[in-house]
Amino acid sequence: MPPFVELHARSAFSFLEGACVPEELAGACAQFDMPAMALLDRNGVYGAARFHLAAQKTGIRAHIGSEITCVNGITYPLLAETREGYQNLCRLVTRMKLRAKKGEGAATLEELAEFSRGLICLTRHPDERLLDIFGRHHLYAELERHHHRDEEAQNQAILERASRLGIPLAAANSPAYAVPAQRELLDVFTCIRNHTTLADAGRLLERNSERHVKTPAEMIRLFADLPEAIANTLEISSRLEFTLADLGYEFPRYPVPAGETMMSFLRKRVDEGARLRYVPYHDRARAQIERELALIEKLKLPGYFLIVWDIVRFCRHHDILAQGRGSAANSAVCYALQITAVDPVGMDLLFERFLSEERGEWPDIDIDLPSGDKREQAIQYVYEKFGKLGAAMTANVITYRGRSAAREVGKALGFERSEERRVGKECRSR
Repeated sequence: MPPFVELHARSAFSFLEGACVPEELAGACAQFDMPAMALLDRNGVYGAARFHLAAQKTGIRAHIGSEITCVNGITYPLLAETREGYQNLCRLVTRMKLRAKKGEGAATLEELAEFSRGLICLTRHPDERLLDIFGRHHLYAELERHHHRDEEAQNQAILERASRLGIPLAAANSPAYAVPAQRELLDVFTCIRNHTTLADAGRLLERNSERHVKTPAEMIRLFADLPEAIANTLEISSRLEFTLADLGYEFPRYPVPAGETMMSFLRKRVDEGARLRYVPYHDRARAQIERELALIEKLKLPGYFLIVWDIVRFCRHHDILAQGRGSAANSAVCYALQITAVDPVGMDLLFERFLSEERGEWPDIDIDLPSGDKREQAIQYVYEKFGKLGAAMTANVITYRGRSAAREVGKALGFERSEERRVGKECRSR
C-alpha cells in the first residue's frame, strides 16, 4: 500500500477556488493507487456526495471534511473521524452560515471548541489554543511544499512550534486541481473571483502548477527529510472511519396523539381515506393497501407518509391546489391519503415502481404547488410545523452554460466587449 494519502484536496465546489470536479480528484487518486483521499471544500461539504459516489466507482475511500474559515482570518482543515464528527462539522457550518450573508461566514474559536468532538484538525498555525480544543491525538501540524521560498520559511516555523508543543506532523499537497494543466483554469477562476484580468492579476495567481494531485512517490521525495509527515497521513486515514454510507438518515418523527404510534395513526388515516375513495371498499383495494402498509411499516416510513399527508391536508383546507405526481401515483396508500388523484388499483399500476424493498431507495413523492403567495403559505406552514432548523429548501448547483462561461472567461482574458459578445454567440449557436 502506498504510504501516503492526500488529506486536503479541494474541488470546484469551493466556488472559483478549485478547478476540477470531485470525480476528477477521485480518478487521479485511483490512478496513482492511493487508497483514499479527503475532500475539504471551503466552508461546506458541497462536493461530498459526488466525491463519495465517484470513490465507490473507483474503489477508493472517500474521507469527508471541510476548510472552516474563522474570524481570526485563518482557515482550519477539519476531517470527520466519526459520524458524530460529521454531525458536528455540519452543525458548525450551519451555525456560521445562518448569521452571515450568502457566500460569507466565519466561525469563532469558541464554536470550533463546541463542535470539535469527532474531528481531526490539520493546521499550518499550531498553537496552545488549538491543542486545548482538539487534544494531542486530533491535531496535526500540516506541511506543504510547492517550491516557494517563503512557504519553506513558514514550514520551518511550523516545525519549531509543533516540536515545542508536541504536535505530530502531516504532509499535504492541498491540490486545487487534478492535473497540472488545470492550473490555467484556476488562474482564470481567480481573476473572475477578484474581478480582474490575467494581465493585471499579478501575485493573485498561482506561482506554479504544483497544486495538482501528486503521486505518493512524488510526495515521499518532497518530504524525504520528514518521513513521519508522510507516514502520519496513512495513520490518520486509517482512523477516519466515517463515510457518507454511515449517515443513517431518519425521517422526522410526526407528532401523534397519546396512545398512538405513527404506524397506528397512519393506518387509521388510510382506512378513513380508502372508504371515501373506494365505494364500496372492495377486497382488491383492501389487499393492495394492506400490502403497501406492511412494507411501509417494515421500512420504517410511516412518518414520511404522515408528513406529506399533513402538508397536502393543510393545502386542501386553505384552498391551495396541491397535486402529487410521478411514481407516487402508483401507490394506493397515497391515493387513500388524497396525495394523488389516480386510482392505481383500478388502473393496474405497479406499486414497486414507487417503493420496493429490493431497490433500497427512499420513496419520492413530488407535490406540485401554485406559484406566488399560496406556495409561500404552504412553505411557511412547513417551517412553523417543524421549526426553522427542522426544515430546509433543497439547493440547486448552478453551473455556467456556454454563453455565460464565455463572457466571464472573456473578461478574465481581457477581451473587448464586442469580442466577448461574438464568442458568446458562437458558444450559444453550438
